[in-house]
Amino acid sequence: MLEASFYNLVKACMNVNAHIEVALLCCMKTPPDYGTSFQALKRTTDHDSLHVYYPLFWDVNLLECAIAQHHKRGETLLRDFVIGLMGQPEINENNPPILLKRTTEAKKCVFLRTLFFKFFAK
Repeated sequence: MLEASFYNLVKACMNVNAHIEVALLCCMKTPPDYGTSFQALKRTTDHDSLHVYYPLFWDVNLLECAIAQHHKRGETLLRDFVIGLMGQPEINENNPPILLKRTTEAKKCVFLRTLFFKFFAK
């Protein structure tokens, strides 16, 4: 049941061109669905509220993909913004696993709240 609901949420976000949300939702799966996440990041536009969602990225792989996409498009301001986010101490892969888990859970929670308010709290 939960897997079907999750799939429907991803599909609904795809239908309304909420690509950044799709990328983050696909990284919430265990294991993360990087293929779909990276494809969704390639489809992002300036209208996707990137500046709101990038600080919520808990996965360094997504940040690296975002940097590559912005570099290809010549979007230096966004690229430099994401590079700055890569330096966050709390997402450093060399941190103790418990700290990474806490950071990941906190960012996921904020993301889900943001997603709820974007689509349902009107």
